[in-house]
Amino acid sequence: MTTALLFATFALAGCVMFEQPPAPLTCDPALVGRWIPLADSPQDKVPLGKDDYAEVDARCHVRLRDNSRTDAPNFDALGFEIDGQRYLALGFEELEGLFATGKTAPPTPKGMPAGAVTLLKYRIRDDTLQIAMLDTVAIMQRVQQGTLKARETDASTYLFEGRPEQLRDLLRTHPDLFDALDGGGKALRMRRAKDAVTP
Repeated sequence: MTTALLFATFALAGCVMFEQPPAPLTCDPALVGRWIPLADSPQDKVPLGKDDYAEVDARCHVRLRDNSRTDAPNFDALGFEIDGQRYLALGFEELEGLFATGKTAPPTPKGMPAGAVTLLKYRIRDDTLQIAMLDTVAIMQRVQQGTLKARETDASTYLFEGRPEQLRDLLRTHPDLFDALDGGGKALRMRRAKDAVTP
């Protein structure tokens, strides 16, 4: 749900998408508020600096304050919960809202369903938001080795296909699709701004 997170995700050599959201998307009220990057978060290595923040309103519409940009990127951060685990699902419209350049939105990538989404796993503890990305490199290696099934839509994009219940089973069976929320230093972290006015 942050500029840093998604710049990091799509700056990789490839990306992993799901054919459709594994469950109906809703707004998590726990996300409402202003979120500020933590100094020791890996996102220091990518955009969204110490004076930037993400503002989430009651409908989970996110507006980013990024001092390195003249526009105000915005997108919807809707998600779902499976067995106590929370996920955000970002489709092409949300990604275009995040990376908006004022130009016409690019077409859906060839071979990719219009409703495809990429997933982020997150949790909130003591007003700290932790966000884990899909472990793209590991997923690609496992697909190539035949231990995980996904369709390669082009040289750098893999698509998990199936009905929502099949995709939910995939998430339950393979929690290691994502970077660990604890340990390893890969999870991005933000803190809730206590002095901010809730939108």
